[in-house]
Amino acid sequence: MSESNIDSLSIGDRVIDTEDDDPNEGIVIARPPKQTIQDWEFPTSEGPMTTADTNPKYPANTQLVIISFRSDLNDYWEDWRDTDPEDLLEGVEDNSVHRYGFPEPRLTPVVESESQLRQDEKSTDQEAILELYKPIIERLEQNEFTVEYEADTQALQVEKYGVEHTITRDGTVLGESGIKNRVESIVNRFL
Repeated sequence: MSESNIDSLSIGDRVIDTEDDDPNEGIVIARPPKQTIQDWEFPTSEGPMTTADTNPKYPANTQLVIISFRSDLNDYWEDWRDTDPEDLLEGVEDNSVHRYGFPEPRLTPVVESESQLRQDEKSTDQEAILELYKPIIERLEQNEFTVEYEADTQALQVEKYGVEHTITRDGTVLGESGIKNRVESIVNRFL
């Protein structure tokens, strides 16, 4: 078995395949300390093969890392993000998510740029704001209002009978008409 290096991957790490020109993001679900790429066997149309068979440029005793691709996790296991890293392998097995064995040196952690981090933070903010608006949106739609969320202003655009109102993040209702009172009463009840 190869010596473990200081920069070894951990369960839950986001990784990509360094040999793929357009890699999909994977999540490390296992790094069995005593398993190598010659130990991981999987079925193929030509019969069983090992990760060592499909990665001949790596020594057979290279550390094995098992990943699932993020897209597969999203498709087969809705709650995977809320799972503790040590429970990922069991959850992947329970939810029939595809698993792939890789030589550890073939994988590299995903490094996000500052703009990607800001975009992720913005997405999280958007989700939190939409969650805040959710009961208001549902009640307005029950009252036959058309509701659209404007991401740029983080406000709701509400329309009924051709009359538009804006609901700001702090709950202020902008617009004029007799139905403004109805919009305000819904907002005040849920915000």
